[in-house]
Formats: sequence, C-alpha cells, structure tokens
Amino acid sequence: MQQQEERNWALAMHLGGLAGMLFIPPAGNIIVALVLWLIKRSESDFLNQTGKEALNFQITLSIVNVALNLFGMINHWDWAWGRPGFHYWDITDISIFHGTRGVVYLVNIIFSVIAATKAHNGVLYRYPLSWRLVK
Repeated sequence: MQQQEERNWALAMHLGGLAGMLFIPPAGNIIVALVLWLIKRSESDFLNQTGKEALNFQITLSIVNVALNLFGMINHWDWAWGRPGFHYWDITDISIFHGTRGVVYLVNIIFSVIAATKAHNGVLYRYPLSWRLVK
C-alpha cells in the first residue's frame, strides 16, 4: 500500500467514528470505526494501530454518553424528591440533559479532527481520554 493511501485510510478511520456518531446514533460511531478497522487492519501496522485507537475512543465516548443519559433519567425520577414516578421535564431539565450530550459530541469533534490531522501527516495519535479496551 502506498504511503498516501495509508494516510488517507487512517484519516477515514478517525473521521468515520465522528460521522457515525453524527449520522447514525447511538452506535454508529462504533460500527463505522469497527468496520474500517476490520477491513484495513491487516494491510499495515499503522492502520491497525490507528483503527484500534479510533475504535477505543468511540467506545469510550459511547460509554460516557450512555452513563450521562442514565444519570439524566435517574435524576428526573420524582422519587428523588419524595414522589414516585416520572414528572414532566421543564426547560432547565431539557437544557442540562442535552447540554451534557452536546459536550460528548464536542469532545468527539475536537479530538477526531486532531487525530485525523495527525494521521494525514503519518503520525499515530493516541487519544488522551480513551480507555484501551481493544488491544
């Protein structure tokens, strides 16, 4: 594989997870990163490492997103204030709930673009906020 083609695939691996999160929620980011990694991991060590990094980052973000969603739902049970059952959400509840999800999306955009830029320059990027689940 030519070096430029390898770098383009590495760039696609980083941006693929971002595209998956934006266009195929909630698990599109993992699916896209996983598929790209599985297709290209045997072609070079650089693509194998890049794919694992991108996949681990997307898995980490999905775990954080699910945890924030669960926290938001649990936080809105009325039994927390002594009354059982759900209550209607007011504008403050909705803005806090969507604001935390927005932070996850923003983190994904920032770090995926940084990683894609590094990959396009031939540098293996290690995400700073990523659990290394796929080794």
